[in-house]
Amino acid sequence: MSLNRNYTAPLFLLSLFFLCVFFLFSCIEIKKEHRSTNELIITKVTFSELPEWDVAEIFPARKALEESCKSISKKHFSSVIKLSNILINLEAYKMFCGKIKAATNNNELKKLIEANFYPVIIDSPEKETLYTGYIELELKGRLELSLTEAPNAVPVYKKPNNLFTIDLGLFKEELKNNKIIGIIEDNKFLPAPTRKEIETQNLFKDNIIAYIDDPARAYFLHIQGSGRIKLPSGKTIFVGYDGDNGKEYFSIGRSLIKEGIILKENISMQTIIKWMQENIEKAELLRFKNKRFIFFKERNNSEGPIGASGAIVTPMHSAAVDNSFLPYHLPLWVEVNHFSPDRPSQKYSNLVLAQDTGSAIKGPTRIDLFIGNGTVAEEIAGKLNSTGRVWALIPIINN
Repeated sequence: MSLNRNYTAPLFLLSLFFLCVFFLFSCIEIKKEHRSTNELIITKVTFSELPEWDVAEIFPARKALEESCKSISKKHFSSVIKLSNILINLEAYKMFCGKIKAATNNNELKKLIEANFYPVIIDSPEKETLYTGYIELELKGRLELSLTEAPNAVPVYKKPNNLFTIDLGLFKEELKNNKIIGIIEDNKFLPAPTRKEIETQNLFKDNIIAYIDDPARAYFLHIQGSGRIKLPSGKTIFVGYDGDNGKEYFSIGRSLIKEGIILKENISMQTIIKWMQENIEKAELLRFKNKRFIFFKERNNSEGPIGASGAIVTPMHSAAVDNSFLPYHLPLWVEVNHFSPDRPSQKYSNLVLAQDTGSAIKGPTRIDLFIGNGTVAEEIAGKLNSTGRVWALIPIINN
């Protein structure tokens, strides 16, 4: 079966497919995920109770706030924003957005936030807050294969035109939040290929953006979701997430710990990459266990990485969250207990915006901080795995 060509499905075929989906899933019972409000303990607090609020430099977070304001201030933005049983007042949020440019320094921004939000601490009786970090990964690559300069190079793909995501909730209420991803090939809707199938069968060869010299770092590009590919010519290609094959994510880090290859206390992006570079064949087999595969698109350098919310993410002030618990654009106050790998006792507290998500980010108190790009950011994000606490800022209506 050839999957490398782009295929534009006729309208009648899509219509027939949707009709079949409706009848097929009307007979299938899918377990619904019930999220009771008991899963979260939300307590109102004061700004003085936020750690480091009085001394933290939050003014760089204005950029992240402005990005979220761009989304929620649009006339067509009609999303219902809820935190557990708290309904976020969008009009109050929009009123705050209209005043944000008037805040020209750190103190003014704090006073504006204090006048327009109230903080709540978020606790989960099942899990404590866990922080990790992600970055815009820097890689070496090329537009053409070179067996002498990069014999193990692997391709990065743009999303094929025949890859479709079907929202089953559009067909039946019981299937809300359930989606399937597949390809249309030879007038059939088929499951999307796995990572192994894509990498070993030369699928989607017409969709190659570039080749990454190091397969280990190429794999982490899939985990990070955005990157900068530097070519031998000196040109840099900027890529960002543009879809996936819908398969479940498998953590190779957990597998390496379970097999005793890397100790739990030593696990990091750096130690995993080192092991993969030193064990190319074993790394390939382990890589294939993660059937999930990411497709990318080229982006403008001036934009910066774009989160799943549509906002351009800001280093140290944007975060990936589980959007089924924490709504996009919700301002959060974070406290990370062990932020720096060089100074384990160093804490980090500041304002971040919920602007992204990830397949490994599950639960209301699971936060993935966007650290930025470069060597220092990679060092911090690769080793960040810390407990902490998290608060949300809720807009208030000012009479």
